[in-house]
Amino acid sequence: MKRTLLFFLLLFSTAQVWAKHITGGEIIYEYISGTPTTKTYRITLILFRDQNCFDCAELPTSVTLGIFSNNNNQEVLRRLVNRTSTEVLQTINFPQCISNPPNLNYIAGFYPFTVTLDNNTAGYTTSYITCCRISGISNLPGNAPVNGEGATYASTIPGTNTMPANIADNSPRFEKGLSVVCRENSFILDFSATDPDGDSLSYTFCSAYDGGVASNGQDAYVFPPPYETLTYGSGFSGSSPLGPLATLNRQTGIISGIAPDAGRYVVSVCVNSYRNGNFIATHRKDFIIVVAPCDLASAELDPEYVTCGDFSYQFSNNSQSPLNQTFTWNFGDPASGINNISTDPSPVHVFSDTGIYTIKLVVNAGTPCADSTTSRIKVYPGYFPAFSNNSPMCKNTPVQFRDQTTANYGFADKWRWDFGVSGILSDTSRVKNPVYTFTQSGTYTVTLIVGSNKGCIDTITGDIEIVDKPPLTVTNDTLICSVDNLQLSAASNGTGSVTWSPNYNINNVNSNTPIVSPDVDTTYYVTYSDNFGCSNRDSVRVRVVDSVSLKTGRDTTICRTDGVTLSLVSNALVYSWTPVATLNDPTIKNPVATPTAPITTYYVRGNIGSCFDRDSIKVRTVPYPIANAGRDSTICFGTSGFLNASGGSSYSWTPTEFLNNPGIRNPTSVNPAAGIINYVVTVRDTLGCPKPVTDTMKLTVDQVIADAGPRDTAVVTGQVLQLNATGSTNYLWTPVTQWLSNPNIRNPRSTPLDDIEYVVRVSNSIGCTDTDTILVKFYKVLPGFFVPSAFSPNDDGLNDILKPIALGMKSIESFRIYNRWGQRLFNTSRIGAGWDGKLGGKPQETGTYVWYAEGTDFANRKLQKKGTFVLIR
Repeated sequence: MKRTLLFFLLLFSTAQVWAKHITGGEIIYEYISGTPTTKTYRITLILFRDQNCFDCAELPTSVTLGIFSNNNNQEVLRRLVNRTSTEVLQTINFPQCISNPPNLNYIAGFYPFTVTLDNNTAGYTTSYITCCRISGISNLPGNAPVNGEGATYASTIPGTNTMPANIADNSPRFEKGLSVVCRENSFILDFSATDPDGDSLSYTFCSAYDGGVASNGQDAYVFPPPYETLTYGSGFSGSSPLGPLATLNRQTGIISGIAPDAGRYVVSVCVNSYRNGNFIATHRKDFIIVVAPCDLASAELDPEYVTCGDFSYQFSNNSQSPLNQTFTWNFGDPASGINNISTDPSPVHVFSDTGIYTIKLVVNAGTPCADSTTSRIKVYPGYFPAFSNNSPMCKNTPVQFRDQTTANYGFADKWRWDFGVSGILSDTSRVKNPVYTFTQSGTYTVTLIVGSNKGCIDTITGDIEIVDKPPLTVTNDTLICSVDNLQLSAASNGTGSVTWSPNYNINNVNSNTPIVSPDVDTTYYVTYSDNFGCSNRDSVRVRVVDSVSLKTGRDTTICRTDGVTLSLVSNALVYSWTPVATLNDPTIKNPVATPTAPITTYYVRGNIGSCFDRDSIKVRTVPYPIANAGRDSTICFGTSGFLNASGGSSYSWTPTEFLNNPGIRNPTSVNPAAGIINYVVTVRDTLGCPKPVTDTMKLTVDQVIADAGPRDTAVVTGQVLQLNATGSTNYLWTPVTQWLSNPNIRNPRSTPLDDIEYVVRVSNSIGCTDTDTILVKFYKVLPGFFVPSAFSPNDDGLNDILKPIALGMKSIESFRIYNRWGQRLFNTSRIGAGWDGKLGGKPQETGTYVWYAEGTDFANRKLQKKGTFVLIR
């Protein structure tokens, strides 16, 4: 058997001032004794509390209840009732296989009292009213309340109009057991009741009552019925408190279906009692159910499946719980052989024949977490929904719709039409072939849901057009030669009749294509009427001429290879141009000509039936000017470039920068900036084609920048100095005789014996030049490090940095400074870097410090040296 697992979870309270401890309630009554004029009852209020709620108040020790006459709503009793006992609620059918199981711990408090009531006709209502349901209730708007909606628990004691004075009656009483409800899983909640008198019971969902303003559940706010009901949030209502997938069995009081998402939900169930078919009273229970974020191993299928497309269907378990580990499917189709069984979680089965099959799913077979369920599938492939209609139709004219659904098995027997009219609900029908009248023109999307006696169902849509009047297409207004006749035309897409007027020189006024031969201008009117009474009217104006007027424009001149639209003023209907070779369309009134010959004469004939006229136009062509901006040129920076264009009678140069006159044929670019300038000349020829032509000349301005290397350098005795110049391709060093290995290369070597300044002259292939110098200081010492004996880092701009002078050294591997305790204060490997007398930004004290230097000279010899210096403040 399929096991469905559920629970009641009562809500936690978050406020200590308000009575948020109550999670549900019920009032029952028991008949004790009676007299001809009175009845004595024991009335008991039952309140429920979640013991896991740490912020909630305890169940009240006493409560105030009221009793009201239903004859006149007058209060007949107000009583403070003490709590006499509590009961721990029991959990039933706690599931073995559950993830994130809830901890259920609830009690019920009982508040009984005895009362004797006079017999009356309408009976009595007894109620307990309190404030403040807990916050975060999922089926109330905005998860209200926050000290908002309260609760009222009430019971109706029947009067003599439903229960005679000499007959005893006891109220039904609901079950109090707890069950587990997991979110989005199937569940069963037991809201059944027992009746001590054996009366028949019928159950319904009903809206829960709101409450009063009492605090802490002590001084209840007592007032008579009727009581206001709660307002439910979107997707929920008093008749659907757990959403659309949960239902209540009216005969058993069992709530079942698929649970909503995790949260708290107010549920109120009313039970009506009957004796011998006669209604007695309505009893109710209000309870806050919390759906837990747990999960269950379960097998869940739809109640029924239908496949109408083909013989195959893909099944899946509606429960997606990770606790479902294995799946065993039996498709109830032994004729399919070994394919009748599958262990795939979502198998596709191809049924062997049409019919109704019982399918079974077992999850976790052979384990304590096993569960199973069955369903059935109807297999009737070959179902093809379709419909037709007689649109387009006029508005306010009935449109006939016809179902044209076909089925290989069974037949269509259920229809629901929606004719697509927005804003109304009456545009529907459930007959097979309905008729509907649209009152406004437009395009409507019609929807048909059609089902068959085999259970197949499908939805199709189609657009229909509703018009103000039927479509009517007639001949355009036209001309006719007086000696000719003309066929008119009137057409529609429906069936109907036409009538032409006036009846003047027309062969048949009821023909869709009559022949007319008017001798004066005449407007013919046609009226079309379809078979449904819709009509439309249009006209054709026929102008009668005795001759054709036709006149071309003046002869013209164009640039050769250009196109020109030939000008023609005419009332002709048909045109013929020659020669056709250079025309885009020789049959139109104003074709585009693209002649290439120096002179071309175009002839045109225009016709209106038998009437015609002729004319011609001459087109001369002249060639475009040939623009030439001159050859590209390269000049040296600091000189001027000379431009020289040809090909036309006027010239315009861009860009205009550096040009002495951009509007002449041969301007000068005066001392242009280094780089490339693309000068574009626009050439016009006033003697021929007036359109401009352009050409480009590239002027390259080459700048040589000589660089002899560092401005100053130093060498020591026996050291070779490597010079290294840059800037272009040709180099000349001077003085050429002073210790140079080669004065005509970029990087000669020098072995100076004294101070000397070298000058390098750099040039390129077109003679652009530049010079630079380098001063060489000669020291008659050996390579090494020279460090001052003292420095004063006082930020006066003098002697603020201690750095080594590396004479004859190619590189410094390390220059370090230590204090007298051996702490390293500074280290660098960069020539020219030095110490500023600080460590971590903090100035060091006056005193003697040690320096150490290590490096490589130009002969690749390693040198090391150390010494001391004094820091002076």
